[in-house]
Amino acid sequence: MSTHLPGTGVDDTPVTERDLVDYFHEGSKPTPAWRVGAEFEKFALDRGTGQQIGFDAGIEGVLHALATHFAWEPHTEAGRLTTLTRGRSTVSVEPGGQLELSTAPTARLSELRSEFETHLHELRAVTDPAKVAWVAAGVTPFSAVEDIPLNPRPRHRLMAEYLPTRCPHGLHMMKATASTQVTFDYESEADAGRKLAVALKLGPVVNALFANAPRYAGRRTEFVSFRGHIWHNMDPDRSGLLTDLLADEITFDRWVQFVLDVPLLLLTDGESLKPAPGATFREFLHNGIDGRHPTRHDWDVHLSTVFTEARLKRFMEVRGADATPAPLVLSVPAVWKGLLYDPTALAAATDLARNFTPEELRPLSEAISHRGMRAEHRGVPVARWCHEVTAIADAGLGRMGEDVTFLDPVRELLDAGRSPGELWPPGGDVAQLLGAVEYTGLLS
Repeated sequence: MSTHLPGTGVDDTPVTERDLVDYFHEGSKPTPAWRVGAEFEKFALDRGTGQQIGFDAGIEGVLHALATHFAWEPHTEAGRLTTLTRGRSTVSVEPGGQLELSTAPTARLSELRSEFETHLHELRAVTDPAKVAWVAAGVTPFSAVEDIPLNPRPRHRLMAEYLPTRCPHGLHMMKATASTQVTFDYESEADAGRKLAVALKLGPVVNALFANAPRYAGRRTEFVSFRGHIWHNMDPDRSGLLTDLLADEITFDRWVQFVLDVPLLLLTDGESLKPAPGATFREFLHNGIDGRHPTRHDWDVHLSTVFTEARLKRFMEVRGADATPAPLVLSVPAVWKGLLYDPTALAAATDLARNFTPEELRPLSEAISHRGMRAEHRGVPVARWCHEVTAIADAGLGRMGEDVTFLDPVRELLDAGRSPGELWPPGGDVAQLLGAVEYTGLLS
């Protein structure tokens, strides 16, 4: 989930509809400048009970300790410490106290691994491992959403008021889920369109490799990824697989037209946030609100409230993978980099994506949430499609001189023919379950 800090880098330039299209053109970068970034979300769970540790119960203290001992710059909202920055990296708190590392953009996957490992080392240094387990799962496994306090960030408070009016699982998404998201650059409008189409069409298959949320509120669910089910029931105005956009070639203008018709979730003046008055961004652009018309900062904030499975900013985000333990978590950026950054692999991925029509994506995604790699598409097990995607990504990484061993954890899952959420221990023993999904543990 995006972090917007009041008063930092606010661009108050007024915008027109043409400016909004140009905004994405300005994000284009030559191939040598392409980088990969990642967002790693995680839960802090009480080691004895498995209950999720919230903001007041310890997460704000973790942020203070990180700032004190590891040279992170603290940022406060509403008088509370919610975000840390160091260079181009960010550590921030999610609505239910989940902690997110947003890495600096990197040229090599090994740099992502190094930053991720440093982050885990720092977390372990400021928390008592006898009391706190840092856990990677798509959904918090032992707590119910009603028992998870909402953190005090103004953005999250406004979201918590609005989203339940639009969908049954808004608060579940906010407080009880965790993911691994990856960001990529694009060279041009055509390149961005190709990458976004591949990310949307092959996203359900890739997500099957990382489906890792079979338990919620202390019980086994009927899903391999309960997080996937939660997202299928999110606000339809601002989430989903963009099947209408996939009906034709994706251009910046078509993406802008979609985003313009997404209702505003909140308004900002750069210093504070307030509820939006039930208008779309298009209405804000043409009619203004309270005598004010939108700026680039308003557009930035609005884009951060579009929660589709993949989305464009001045880069592209792929957002669908459940949080998974190390080393599997590093396979998420590896798979997507292999598919998207090598031109031969992108062409092969585009060809493979023709086997997934827009109309097929929603039922396929729902089936994968239920059954993971054991779901079927066109009579073929999803595991077979996962093999094809992984082979394309492997070849792409190899041609780029990347370390293909980042895909080894995926290969182990493919050999087993099961998603990680199918490998959790069958019982409800807290210690056994934490051993399967703690960042220090490996699924096997």
